[in-house]
Amino acid sequence: MKRLCLFLVAFATLSATAHAQASISYVLVPTINPGVTVTKVEMVRTDLSLRDVQATYVADGKSGLDQTPTTLRAYVGPSTSRPNPLLDLSPILPSGGMVMLAPVAGLDTVEVSMEVEQGPVRTAWKLPLLAETDFFPAHSTVYVLNLVKATDAASNLQLYNIGPLAASCNVKVLRPKGSVIEERDGITVPAMGVTGIPDILSQVPAATAAGINVAVTCDKPFYALGAYPATNRWDTQVEYPVTQLPTGLNAVVLDSRPGTFFRVLKGNSDLHIAVNLDPHTDYHSLSINFDAAVKDPNSFVVFRNVIGMFRFGGRRFGKTLYFGSFENFDKQKYVIDLGTPFIETTLKRNFPLVGGHTYHFSITLDNDRRSLHYVITNKAGGVVMDLLGGLYNDFNVFQGNAPIIEMGLGGIADGAYFPPYGWAFQNLEIVATK
Repeated sequence: MKRLCLFLVAFATLSATAHAQASISYVLVPTINPGVTVTKVEMVRTDLSLRDVQATYVADGKSGLDQTPTTLRAYVGPSTSRPNPLLDLSPILPSGGMVMLAPVAGLDTVEVSMEVEQGPVRTAWKLPLLAETDFFPAHSTVYVLNLVKATDAASNLQLYNIGPLAASCNVKVLRPKGSVIEERDGITVPAMGVTGIPDILSQVPAATAAGINVAVTCDKPFYALGAYPATNRWDTQVEYPVTQLPTGLNAVVLDSRPGTFFRVLKGNSDLHIAVNLDPHTDYHSLSINFDAAVKDPNSFVVFRNVIGMFRFGGRRFGKTLYFGSFENFDKQKYVIDLGTPFIETTLKRNFPLVGGHTYHFSITLDNDRRSLHYVITNKAGGVVMDLLGGLYNDFNVFQGNAPIIEMGLGGIADGAYFPPYGWAFQNLEIVATK
């Protein structure tokens, strides 16, 4: 797919030398349901002929010391960037666990995207891609956030150990306010291995629950990851660890523009809004709310750009994308780009935005949960789209560069991307929590 400059991230810097020995990377994969995920790794290489990666899959309850590696080969992805090939882990990844990657020298790992089902992708999440030093120190405590229990599915928990000896771990299941529901001690994680706990919420008394947190500590360097393997694939979630529970949050209004603040016209079809974040603050969430009075096009269009958020500085075209969203008018399809520059992970939903109608947009980015929640409702409050996916890029200020929200488009791009002429954007409010 051809893509707007707004919706691209900067071209990868080739910093490794051809003679440098590539280090081992660890991909941590949550347990969803066998056969429903596609897991892709973006690579970067100094020599276009490099493509071999030794990949070792470690299943739940197993040790990597007992596994035999498989040779996988990187391929050029849909972006056609030859220095940035992709690696598909799906052939060796029947379910969750850990994959250890050892590329040939000069070929390095960059990021991982897990897509749930295809045609369309139901949801997608960025997976941890770790070096040995990225695991949490022994005897520290981390909190896996927002585990979910429903009548037909419940979150699970996976514990990872990359040391040469088995680890012993303690797990506490916590109510949203912090009191303990259940404690499990002496959980063994094999050397260089994984232990899955599928029934981690079995002692939660309610039939349905959300916002459950799990505290984990181990006597060896470790990592912990949760997953909600929803029966309805669209609701699948990955649940990540943090070193401190996010409590006592304060909401700050960063921007408020009542009434019509932007009408998309020829000669005035592109609005940039700087998000006024404090560069010295680590924010938890950012919410963008606005209304859009939609008008049908009076001439040929393919895609109409609605809203995206990016910052300057990044791996492609000098930008990093948080999300981009646009409408395919003729196909009545809405597309959300999650910001992977070369994997090109996008989520698509089929519905029309009908001219003459006003819709409310609510977009929430959560740094702790690493999630993007994008909701569109009609004037009566009925849900048109409710999409939950991964947040692939932390939105805090980075090296002096804060996020910029873009509505509309400055002109026609690639003969396919158009401004939403005639639309009126109204009642903007941007709120951050810290």
